[in-house]
Amino acid sequence: MVEHKRIPADILKRFVESILRRSGLSEKDSAIGADVIVTAEMRGVSSHGVVALPGYVTQILKGGINPDSDIKVLAENSATALVDGCAGMGQVVSYKSMALAIEKAKKSGACVVSVKNSNHLGACAYYSMMCTKENMIGITLSNAAVLMAPTGGAGQLIGNNPLSIAVPTGIGYPVVLDMAMSVVAAGKLFNAMKAGESIPEGWALDDMGRPTTNPADLYSGGTLLPVGGYKGYGLALMVEALAGVLSGAALTVDIAYFRGEPEKPTGSGHMFIAIDIASFMRIDEFKSRMDELISRMHNAPKSPGVDRIYVPGEMEFETYEYCKKHGIVLPESVIEDLRELGKAVGIVFTG
Repeated sequence: MVEHKRIPADILKRFVESILRRSGLSEKDSAIGADVIVTAEMRGVSSHGVVALPGYVTQILKGGINPDSDIKVLAENSATALVDGCAGMGQVVSYKSMALAIEKAKKSGACVVSVKNSNHLGACAYYSMMCTKENMIGITLSNAAVLMAPTGGAGQLIGNNPLSIAVPTGIGYPVVLDMAMSVVAAGKLFNAMKAGESIPEGWALDDMGRPTTNPADLYSGGTLLPVGGYKGYGLALMVEALAGVLSGAALTVDIAYFRGEPEKPTGSGHMFIAIDIASFMRIDEFKSRMDELISRMHNAPKSPGVDRIYVPGEMEFETYEYCKKHGIVLPESVIEDLRELGKAVGIVFTG
């Protein structure tokens, strides 16, 4: 039985911020990184939360992440920009790049920012949701270290490249799609491995291409399975083209895995798109139309045994609000990792 403990969100955020600050990031960048990481936890996306923090810190200390870097705009016009992430922390690079997209979209109506030379960016939803606070639609794409095989292929040859789309509404929370192209994110297998738990069949294959329930098989030559079979593979390839090829970033097997090669920048690429709704229609009209769309989903006839129909991002919003009031549940194994991480840099984890 895995033991869990509930940690107040503000305590966890201060701890993560302190860890990043001690690791070499500026005060501002540490606050950005901590907010992205802890927001993922609060939304229930623990695969991209504090479980990844030791890996990020190791990558900083071993040189894969440059804690002193800032983004560099290599080329731009009124509606586009090409950004060099300068091997900075992926969360910080992504936050600044989407902020640039939003700034340009306010003037041009829409903006696409392409990023190369970045690192693992965590949960894509955070950056897409930045747009909804400005009455914009946000889209985030990224390529990633290889963990899947192409349909009909064998071995790790393409990433489970994530995509997020966030749309503002009038009902108190945005509709947010945030998905990798594998059945589940690799972080869920990492969490299960840390907790000594098995995984459902259908999540991964071992190094011989056989179905497995052992999450450790992924890290010894196995592969994640794409969502929807060949459709998931096709989506992953298109995200690779948009986030990797167009930006000039590393591609597929050239992307370093931050947990496995912390001395190297991952070299990953991202794409951030901000769409100003006011360039198409009045904000209130758009939100009213979105609310009607959501209502049609909520009030659809339900299958037997189903009490409620959700729209994307609704469960995560409710989890976030609950965690804000009651704290974040962390397995004791993750808490112990945080304690050890704190000791290594001279910080006591009080959770």
